[in-house]
Amino acid sequence: MATIVTGDRYFELEGKLGEIRRQLRQERGYPFSLDQLDRALQAIVEGRFEAVGSGDYFTPILDSDLPEKHKATGAKYRREATDQGKPVAYPICYRVRASFTLKLHAPLAGPCYKKFQYLQDWDFAPEATEDGYVFWIPGVLQGSTSKSVSQQRQFLVETRTRLGLPAHHMSSFGRVALVAGLILAHFKITGERISLVMRTDTCDADGDRLCLDWNEGELSCGYWYGDDGPYDFVGVPALGVELGS
Repeated sequence: MATIVTGDRYFELEGKLGEIRRQLRQERGYPFSLDQLDRALQAIVEGRFEAVGSGDYFTPILDSDLPEKHKATGAKYRREATDQGKPVAYPICYRVRASFTLKLHAPLAGPCYKKFQYLQDWDFAPEATEDGYVFWIPGVLQGSTSKSVSQQRQFLVETRTRLGLPAHHMSSFGRVALVAGLILAHFKITGERISLVMRTDTCDADGDRLCLDWNEGELSCGYWYGDDGPYDFVGVPALGVELGS
């Protein structure tokens, strides 16, 4: 059934089309996959909206199905997750597909506050996921709250050392698109809304750090003014990214 598009809905949809045009005109080039954009636009033209859904950007991997080269790492994350009270049913690894973004894809992947329309004009570098496996301990890492940013980074180093993980694991807080995708994928599978505020690595042009939490039952993204802290309700995730297959 055809729908006459007027008012705010028209400007909302027109704004998204304008954002795609802006990205294509950037002097430094289009930041995502042109082939995937082409396929997604063709699917939209044909009315096949299920073809551009975001659910398959984050696929949970059973511990037993991990590639052999990642099983030892997975076992360490699982032990720590269990020690932190996470149910065995909670995935600690996801197969992540490239090109998932906060502005365009996260609102399709799960409940996002105001469908993230309020942040479309925020000035931060375009970030997209890369193909690979991402390990994490679901939620805010226990012991990471009530710490400043520098203290949280040191806490990740100490946790990585204690668990005997490779140096590129727990080396950052994670980019906002990746962390948001993990939170939404976790919610889709478990129904759990992760409590507390989660810092990310992503900062805007003014240096204000982006953070994630749940607002009225939906995932919210906000600025965090002042990295000094410490704050007892602000923590960080424990992530390990293995690019490729």
